[in-house]
Amino acid sequence: MAQTSTFCLAQQSLHQARAVSEILPNARQIAQRAANAWGREAELAAGAERRRATRTLLAEDEAIAAEFRAEDEALAEKPPTAR
Repeated sequence: MAQTSTFCLAQQSLHQARAVSEILPNARQIAQRAANAWGREAELAAGAERRRATRTLLAEDEAIAAEFRAEDEALAEKPPTAR
C-alpha cells in the first residue's frame, strides 16, 4: 500500500530529530539518510496524490458530459411540439 505524503513527512521529521539528538556520528548519518529518503518519498507520494485527484476530476467531468449527451439525445428523439 502506498504511503501518504503526510505520513512520509512525519517520518522525515522523526528521523531528522533523531539525527540531531544522536551522539554517535555514524548513527547521526544513518538517521539523516533516512530523513532524506522519507523526504524524497513524500515528494513522490504528493505527486501520486495530485494525479489521483486529477483523474477523479476527469472522471466526474466525463460523467457530467455523458449526462448532457443523454439529455441532448432524449430531446432529439422527441418530436417538436406545435406552438
